[in-house]
Amino acid sequence: MKIGFAHPNKRNYSETFIRYHIEYLKPFFVLTGGKRPYEDQNGKSVFPFSEPIRVFIKRLIPALYAKVYTHYLAKYLLQQQPDVVIVEYGTTGAGIIDGCIKARIPLVVHFHGFDAFEKKTVESHLAEYQKIFRYAKAIVAVSRDMVERLVELGAPRDKVHFVSCGVKIHEFFGANPATSEKLAVAVGRFTGKKAPHLTIKAFDKVLETHPDARLVMIGHGDLFNSCKKLVEDLQLRHAVQLLGIKKPDEVASYLRAARLFVQHSMFNPENNDSEGTPTSILEAAATGLPIVSTRHAGIKDAVEHGKTGYLVEEQDVENMAYFMSILFSDAALAAQMGETSREKMIKEYAIDLQTEKLLQVLKN
Repeated sequence: MKIGFAHPNKRNYSETFIRYHIEYLKPFFVLTGGKRPYEDQNGKSVFPFSEPIRVFIKRLIPALYAKVYTHYLAKYLLQQQPDVVIVEYGTTGAGIIDGCIKARIPLVVHFHGFDAFEKKTVESHLAEYQKIFRYAKAIVAVSRDMVERLVELGAPRDKVHFVSCGVKIHEFFGANPATSEKLAVAVGRFTGKKAPHLTIKAFDKVLETHPDARLVMIGHGDLFNSCKKLVEDLQLRHAVQLLGIKKPDEVASYLRAARLFVQHSMFNPENNDSEGTPTSILEAAATGLPIVSTRHAGIKDAVEHGKTGYLVEEQDVENMAYFMSILFSDAALAAQMGETSREKMIKEYAIDLQTEKLLQVLKN
């Protein structure tokens, strides 16, 4: 099967799911370069003219750029003749839809989170989304909540498929909560929907009963500096480390050393932005850690409350602290939950299983 693949960001440390899809689906070609992907994996542009001219048209005559892009994208697709094109993010689908229609190439659009929930994003792309819902052979959502959201926006239910992100089981393993120190690890961008400041506030309460506990937070983003200031204001420098971006093998090492994983995902009150299914939670669970998180988006699918971790309501700092304290107090319970957590990842979220589901959607 000749699969075409399109995604917006050439380099984004947090988009591991896109790297996995390219690796496992083995697409015939990969286009990237913004909302309207134009450059393939060999650096060749769909446009016949130079990059300065492309940028000039895009910046100064955006309406013309959209038409020119559609023309040359359709020409490129007709030359490549893929059996189907899969596009990461609804916003990218909005950019590529007209070219696929013009070339009569089947399209599958994979939504991930902000593209289905963030208010301004949805409002500005709704007309293109309706076109996607009519033309696409399938639409993929990474959580059951997102399935319902896309149907609410107008997608035919029979076109929407729930296929979560996957995790490389062989790369994330080896945690031993039974013997680990009292270390909680958080991994993710410092953004409103991940609410890192609430994780810090919850951990501050944990220290009241576990003064020897530590929290390591990996990632970067808009809220990094404000969270750094919060750590200073709460006098937590001895217990909380903000490490910035780390390589995947470094992240795996921190997870293996931890007692638990924590993440306070929530709807961003400023713009209604939402998670899909956080890959970091899947990786922590595969490593063998219990998860303390929120009843939010795909987290509800990936974490079973009381079995593989604990879930609290969004903004419930008190209960998040309470459940972290339970796991710090009971290493045997943490180990039992971590083992069950890994078993769930193996049975339901292994990357080869999820990729096979996605492949079936592309074939059908």
